[in-house]
Amino acid sequence: LFEDFCTCFNEADSVLIADVFAAGEAPIQGADASALVAGIQARGHRSAGYLADAGDLAARVRERAEPGDLVVCLGAGSITAWANALPEQLAAGDKAP
Repeated sequence: LFEDFCTCFNEADSVLIADVFAAGEAPIQGADASALVAGIQARGHRSAGYLADAGDLAARVRERAEPGDLVVCLGAGSITAWANALPEQLAAGDKAP
């Protein structure tokens, strides 16, 4: 499954990976953000990187996205709050608190 997951982003122009959290089960060794970024890059992705926290999201999107681009936030937990705050942060030029 990890192999498939690492290749599923190859059509995206850019991918940012935040920390990976277990959803009620025991963490899977080797299935963390750094392994995922490395796996995505090793399988040919042009622009995959690590996103340390919500405070960096707006700036990283500004660096990578152009007008008309689609930004997709996938995940569970706090990623929903990150996604909800992003449009206002981009419009204001602010970072998350």
